[in-house]
Amino acid sequence: MVDAFIRQHKFNMDVGPDRSSLQAMEKDNKESIREYTQRWHEIAAQVNPSLLEKEMINLFISTFKAPYFEYLVGSSAQHFSSLVAIAERIEQAICLGRIADSTKEKCFTREKKETEVYNIEGDYKGERKSYQNKDI
Repeated sequence: MVDAFIRQHKFNMDVGPDRSSLQAMEKDNKESIREYTQRWHEIAAQVNPSLLEKEMINLFISTFKAPYFEYLVGSSAQHFSSLVAIAERIEQAICLGRIADSTKEKCFTREKKETEVYNIEGDYKGERKSYQNKDI
């Protein structure tokens, strides 16, 4: 009976996620940073042996593509939660047009805020002004 338990446990460890499977993950265009972080972190919690904080940060950064990767790799985040906050600010800047993104990712927070603003403005017929930064 003990041998059967050990064989089953070994099988579970062989099938479970490892560092390379974490590094191979990618953020889908249709999910927000928060959703992706939750999905990634749930899988990271299953890796044996457990990840160190610095290792978790490096693996998480490596899963991103441009423009997220360029900004995250240059950050000095010491904690995973700080890195997530930076990624969310990058996402917000992309949605506001302050960071160019060639992948045309869907902006989750921006769409919801615009809807709320239009509901508040009601029947305002004035011209909408754009405050987005232009590339020089």
